[in-house]
Amino acid sequence: LAQATCPQVAAYLQPSSPFRSTTGHSFEASRAMSGLGLEIKLAEPGAKLTKEQKEKVEDNFKLLDRDRDGRLTVQEVGILHRAFGQNPTDEELADMVRAVPPSGLDLEAFIQFFSKNYRTPTSEDMLIRAFQVFDLEDAGVMSADKFKEMLTSLGEPMPNDEVDSILKEADVDGSGLFDYKSLAKRLCEGPRRIPDLP
Repeated sequence: LAQATCPQVAAYLQPSSPFRSTTGHSFEASRAMSGLGLEIKLAEPGAKLTKEQKEKVEDNFKLLDRDRDGRLTVQEVGILHRAFGQNPTDEELADMVRAVPPSGLDLEAFIQFFSKNYRTPTSEDMLIRAFQVFDLEDAGVMSADKFKEMLTSLGEPMPNDEVDSILKEADVDGSGLFDYKSLAKRLCEGPRRIPDLP
């Protein structure tokens, strides 16, 4: 789920919008996928994919099409949509896939689905701005304890284990503070290493 973590944290930090859940797609899974370079960026929703982007979709479509019938199930459509850098909430994704027939989507139909439902991903700058809302002293640092408290208590709480995984990426100093610009960069760039697969 390329770039999932960047928007996930940004959504939690945005005081004007409730957290957008990604149930079933944990922070660690999102981080692992983000390092695979699967993100597809379009100029706008509905834009045509380039030849290279279509090839990327085709390669990954074939990998996900386990029964080799040339179609993705509704669940697989959601998985691949998120793998290409999109991070809809579960409710948004459910609305999107309602139009998917029970027989699933073939490659061309998936490309149309992806383009139609595309949203511009959250950038590092947007995540930094979200952190800055809570940096009242404009110091460029945030308390790890305050960060954890916010993510586990504001809006829809983020699970403690996911917050702990995020904080592992932060360089927390002896005073319990971390540079949130560095953390934002790490979250938006992807993992330091891809975790071992089970």
